[in-house]
Amino acid sequence: MNQHGDGKPEPADPDDALRRLELELMRERTIRKQAGTPYRALRTMSFLFLFAIIVGALLAFYYIFFAGGLDELRARSAPNPAPATQSTPKP
Repeated sequence: MNQHGDGKPEPADPDDALRRLELELMRERTIRKQAGTPYRALRTMSFLFLFAIIVGALLAFYYIFFAGGLDELRARSAPNPAPATQSTPKP
């Protein structure tokens, strides 16, 4: 019964009010889950792309600094010495 006299009707059954509240909360939770689903695939693809970039950078770093790639690059870019002309020795 409403003891304060503010004109608000009280629910006849408190268990019924709790069941209604539970149903409403479950419905809202389901709506939130469904709304977040389309972005899950995009987020997964973003993380996979970032992972691929990091792995590629680590492989490039390994090749350049540890596997001798930098030495090969320096050897290729070094100027080739002019071929020596052969002269016939004088007797």
